[in-house]
Amino acid sequence: MNIFQRISKLMSAEINNLLDKAEDPEVMVKQIIRDMEESIIDLRRETVKAIAQQKQVEKKLILEKGSIGDLEAKAGKALELNDEALARQILTRKLDVEKKIKGYEENLKNAKGLASQLKQDLAQMEDKVQAARRKKEELIRRKRAAEAKQRTNDAMQKGRDMMNALSSSVENINAKGEALESYEDKIRMLEAQLEAEEELEDLAYKKEAELDKMVKDKKVEDELKKLKEKVAKKLK
Repeated sequence: MNIFQRISKLMSAEINNLLDKAEDPEVMVKQIIRDMEESIIDLRRETVKAIAQQKQVEKKLILEKGSIGDLEAKAGKALELNDEALARQILTRKLDVEKKIKGYEENLKNAKGLASQLKQDLAQMEDKVQAARRKKEELIRRKRAAEAKQRTNDAMQKGRDMMNALSSSVENINAKGEALESYEDKIRMLEAQLEAEEELEDLAYKKEAELDKMVKDKKVEDELKKLKEKVAKKLK
């Protein structure tokens, strides 16, 4: 189970319900606390990584935005020197940078969302572990009371308890088997969908590439026209 699966399970867990069903609540709460403390360490590490990723994307975005003006100035200088070929090359680079900026802006949006969510999850996890620690003393008392009551049970009651536990174990095994089969079916369906998507992408790739080139060439010509007009005004 990876960190996010484990954290998701712990975040959704209702501690009181788990403890009510546990054979040994004291042992259970100690295990819950250990799991949460380990998850908090991992989650804090992932949160730091997410914030660092956000800052890294922000810096890249600033650098790329700063280069737009420089490229446009260079293209204008090339036109002043009557070198349209060079101007086109520079404007092509400018369009590439603008496309890259859009990608960075989308990445930054996702990075901010992830960092914010991880911060919230970390705060919730810390609240849960504090609640579990407060529950520990109560569970010790519950355990001692349960042990005292258990000593008063007769052999027949113990036999019925064992049969109930066995029945519950069988049901759990059956349920896990059904869950595994369902999970395998989902994996097969996902694999089939991925194969279908790859086939469609192969068919559409060439047409999409040609269309992107036509759109990009049109943008370059539009940029060149605008720059020519700007340079012409400047030379008057």
